[in-house]
Amino acid sequence: MRSNRMAVIYAVVGVGLAVLAPAHADTSQEAAFLAENQAAMNKMMAGMNIKPTGDVDHDFTAMMIPHHQGAIDMAQAELQYGRNQKLVRIAQEIVVEQLQEIAAMRLAIGEPASPTWVTNGAHDAPAVAPSHKANSGGDALFVSRSTAAMDKMMTDMAVKPTGDVDHDFVAMMVPHHQGAIDMAQAELQYGQNPQLKTVAQEIIVDQMQEIALMRLAIGEPLPPSMSSPTQASSGAMQSAPPHESEANQTQMRMSAM
Repeated sequence: MRSNRMAVIYAVVGVGLAVLAPAHADTSQEAAFLAENQAAMNKMMAGMNIKPTGDVDHDFTAMMIPHHQGAIDMAQAELQYGRNQKLVRIAQEIVVEQLQEIAAMRLAIGEPASPTWVTNGAHDAPAVAPSHKANSGGDALFVSRSTAAMDKMMTDMAVKPTGDVDHDFVAMMVPHHQGAIDMAQAELQYGQNPQLKTVAQEIIVDQMQEIALMRLAIGEPLPPSMSSPTQASSGAMQSAPPHESEANQTQMRMSAM
């Protein structure tokens, strides 16, 4: 059942990203950017096509790591082809933060974050065994919610190219970030590993702030419920343990932009 479901999602990648094919791009730069994004999403969805273990925490990590790697690959394409300097700085932040969170997730399940993860294995699923007693019922609900989140993400990422790399980067990265938020919320509800729950809370805060910053960088208005990048994180922070120093550092970075 899981394999069939993921096959459907993988098909969505091909259909959804077909509208992003280079043939529709207005410039060679846009064509190259879209091609790199399509390759990143194909790799990401293949990496996320895991066999559930019955352990929510293990499966969350196995799915979120390739999802984070997809964001890194998309951000690197923006760094190569984008022109909006605010977005370039945000893309740099995305690369750094996602690599840090990949390392934190690996450490949380007992897999060492050796130097090789930076270049060789950031997108690979963790190989360690589940760290606690499996909860197949909770895992089924987690997998169902994560699959639904990926369905929605790929649908929302199927945007019509505009010929503007920066605009299209935001149009695709915003739903990609929202997909990570949805998966992290599922981990908070069904997971048991305290370290992973902390990472999930940080993912929610970071991605909500970056969504707000990306929209502001291209002149898009924020939703009524999100009047500023710092307010974007307030809901998540209410349920999170105190990380005031880290949150303040993030806010200072945003102000510097």
